[in-house]
Amino acid sequence: MLGWLDTKEVDVFAASIVEEYARLRKSVVVRHDTADKRTQKFDKLTAKVKAFVRERKLNFYKKAKLLSRLRDGLKKHSVPENEISAFLNSLLLAPIG
Repeated sequence: MLGWLDTKEVDVFAASIVEEYARLRKSVVVRHDTADKRTQKFDKLTAKVKAFVRERKLNFYKKAKLLSRLRDGLKKHSVPENEISAFLNSLLLAPIG
């Protein structure tokens, strides 16, 4: 039962995704990337999250915790709420596991 609630791995992964997302946002601005290039970069990040969920066979609790950690982390990096929602919705609308 305790393994079902252990989210250490999820927390670490979510923190790495938040840092990568923040780094990508900065690089997009600095490099003046086109909309297609920006979409391609963030799609790779979305695919990375989906692969993590699929490979680890996360239960409902851990999936919810992952999304919560992503939302909180992106808020701390001053990502606008509409951008956070769009990123999380891209994870929710296409099943993540």
